[in-house]
Amino acid sequence: MSTFPHHLLSILLLLFIKLADAQEYQLQLLPESSILIKGNSNINKFTFTYEKLLKPNSSINVEKSRNSLTLKNARIDAEVVAFSSGSNLMDRDYRNMMNYRTFPYISIVIHQINFLKTYNENNGTAEAIASISIAGEKRLDTLQFNYAKTKEIYRCNSLHQLSLRDYKIKPLKKMMGLISLKDVLAVEMILYLKID
Repeated sequence: MSTFPHHLLSILLLLFIKLADAQEYQLQLLPESSILIKGNSNINKFTFTYEKLLKPNSSINVEKSRNSLTLKNARIDAEVVAFSSGSNLMDRDYRNMMNYRTFPYISIVIHQINFLKTYNENNGTAEAIASISIAGEKRLDTLQFNYAKTKEIYRCNSLHQLSLRDYKIKPLKKMMGLISLKDVLAVEMILYLKID
């Protein structure tokens, strides 16, 4: 009976620590960050490079647990028209395939980050549970990435394959089917993050 107040105090202390763990952070996505979309047709390979500065929501709420982070407001919007291949014809075809007039952005919302080994602040591998919206279709996906910290800046890199058909996008065919785009694209992201 006399242990009851001590157990209650321990529970309240644990609850307070858990609540105090939720913090709001300011996120800066540095200009060196890049997104590349790589793919193949039946005749050649291509790369689209994102040519604008990426701007995430500036204020992100983060709750920490042992080996994961739960995030709120962690969203990056990339303009479809800001991807360039260096060929005006390919750029136009890509934009039309992505239905850019109706859906001008590709959005990534990160909900949770799970560290694949014991959390290490300086480097490691993690998985991000994210909602990805492309051409009006939204899917929950898992993005694996590596991270390394140097002088308060995190470098996160990820290579993720996605199927156009999963987003209800019909791969392009040109010249009555003689040139056809393969269904799978590789999205390579290298993000440099500063968190205050």
